[in-house]
Amino acid sequence: MNEGIQMRNVIIGMLACAIQSLQAQAPVCGFDSYLARHQHGIEGMEAAFSTARLAASGTERSNDVKVIPVVVHIFHQGGPENISDAQVQSQIQVLNEDYRKQAGTNGDGNGVDAEVRFCLARFDPNGECTNGIVRINSPLADHQSFQRTMLKQISGWDNTRYLNIYVVQDIDNNSGTLGYSSFPDGPADEDGIVVLHKAFGTLGTVQGPYHLGRTASHEAGHWLGLYHTFQDGCGTDVCTTGDLVCDTPPVAAPHFGCPASANTCSNDLPDVNDLVDNYMDYTNDACKSMFTQGQKDRMQDLLELFRYDIWQAGNTTATGCDSSFVPSPCAAVANFATLVQQVCTGNPVQFVSTALNDPLGWQWYFPGGTPTTSAIEDPVVSYATPGTYDVALVVQNTIGSDSLMITGMITVADPVAGQLPPFTEGFESLVFPPNGITVENPDGEHTWELDTVAVQAEGIASARIDNLTYTNYGQSDALVLPSFDLLNFGATPSLRFRWAYARSSPNYSDQLVVLASTDCGVNFSQIWTRSGGALATGPTQTTPYIPDSTTTWKSASISLAAYQSSDHVLIKLVNVTDGGNYLYVDRISVGDQFVGIKEQATLNGTISVFPNPSTGTVWLQNLPPLSSDAVVLVRDGTGRSILTAPLHKVQEAGIDLSAYAAGLYLLTIRDHGAVLHGKVNLQH
Repeated sequence: MNEGIQMRNVIIGMLACAIQSLQAQAPVCGFDSYLARHQHGIEGMEAAFSTARLAASGTERSNDVKVIPVVVHIFHQGGPENISDAQVQSQIQVLNEDYRKQAGTNGDGNGVDAEVRFCLARFDPNGECTNGIVRINSPLADHQSFQRTMLKQISGWDNTRYLNIYVVQDIDNNSGTLGYSSFPDGPADEDGIVVLHKAFGTLGTVQGPYHLGRTASHEAGHWLGLYHTFQDGCGTDVCTTGDLVCDTPPVAAPHFGCPASANTCSNDLPDVNDLVDNYMDYTNDACKSMFTQGQKDRMQDLLELFRYDIWQAGNTTATGCDSSFVPSPCAAVANFATLVQQVCTGNPVQFVSTALNDPLGWQWYFPGGTPTTSAIEDPVVSYATPGTYDVALVVQNTIGSDSLMITGMITVADPVAGQLPPFTEGFESLVFPPNGITVENPDGEHTWELDTVAVQAEGIASARIDNLTYTNYGQSDALVLPSFDLLNFGATPSLRFRWAYARSSPNYSDQLVVLASTDCGVNFSQIWTRSGGALATGPTQTTPYIPDSTTTWKSASISLAAYQSSDHVLIKLVNVTDGGNYLYVDRISVGDQFVGIKEQATLNGTISVFPNPSTGTVWLQNLPPLSSDAVVLVRDGTGRSILTAPLHKVQEAGIDLSAYAAGLYLLTIRDHGAVLHGKVNLQH
């Protein structure tokens, strides 16, 4: 990559890269969705990387082999997915064969020694003896990619010191996804690699054409900063587009199976064949055997910039990955976790053992809980009295025992009764989020926001989320309604709302899910969902979807009768992104009938603007009676919104256009169902 590198709309965090279905050559890959996620973050990373490379031009990088300490977290439910230590070790061996170009192995192809070595950690972050493998019996083994932060909540080690690899039973309901990875400089709670157990290592449960451990080699490439060789297709320049590596020929599309040769692009000079044996393509494991010098340079430089601490000598010594370390058997080490630490009285809490070194026995202590003790691996406990409670665990194996107490781990409070319906929200106040609604935004990126540009289901505003430029594959962002008292509601309650949505491709669809909880948010049940054609209200389009006067908003009506026994019901409207388009929600109501805002009759006519033409400030004249909710929108000739303001403020101060370029500007007044239009010709 050179100083002329062009920034592209790509994402960091989870790459969600399924390499290919285990049964068929029809892969499910989230890398296309990856291209728009965390746009600003990845552009910042690439800009910093380019600047650092320029600053270091002419200097030599470290020539030492960089050692990466690894911890493997096996999420299982007691079945074959609880893979053996030998299967884990076979995967580490393959990573080293591939990244060190070891002679006599499949890694000894036509490429270079990447000078990266992977090592199963022998000490945990607290300096305790370990074999680098953690086993967690949890339903999270049936992994949904939007739950990836939960993996780290249960069992995640410091990502500046360890590469966290999570081995799971399934990914996204048998979607065909074999693995996915984070990118350098991404969010810490998403850092690491997730791999399906059937594609991890070379023995045990591995199946299909991806049985030689190259899924992890591929995903480790992403973790070290490599793109696919077919990134952006042929592109326009072999250095500044595509995978940003000059010596990997451009590739139009991924290759599958084991093609003898292919040349899908001709814009490289000289025009050479595609590297079908490169680890960053989609060919079968048996066909992958090489990294290029350019890929090695990019990985090494990114390790110097963004993953510096992990391979330093002090860390390799502290993790037991220095060459002089002699491992020995380890006693059991106590550790545990739970996804929630603040609960309501009577609600169940699931505790999960993350103890190290294959304990043979567990003894839990829950003072104040029910039960007060337990000898099972992952007990469920409830607390009847408000307060703060300690939790302790003792574990043992044939080598020795260990104990851990966490004081004040669980906080318990009596549930507070919610508000009685009816409840309605049409987002007309222009304050967001309004009316007791909160927004859940786990990754701190794109999330729900106020929109006044689209033609709404009712009034002048709605809630919107931009999935077109925010496709953090599988990420969930929620509108959380205030708690409701349905126990004392005198009729059968229901939830109603309207939505509008379009897809960006027939192959992708975001999802809108409604969840409800009666245990203070510890557990949520799905009560409604739509995706694909059932979610779409507008035509498939790659441009932003903006509902207009022709849009028919779809309506949801969901019975809440099953929740009438609770006086503290929580409801979420959740957007699960998948590379789609804009999604809008409006006219939310909870009650026995729709209690939305009354629509006014649509007004006809135009807005009178003075002076027109104008050289700066304009005034609106001779307007019909309008409510205090009326809003003025101003767009330029391209349709870009440049101003949204309450009408009463515009009437007091006028509309100052003096800072904008000369041209035609469109004015719209929206007042619930009323819409008026006008225009002004700005001259300087």
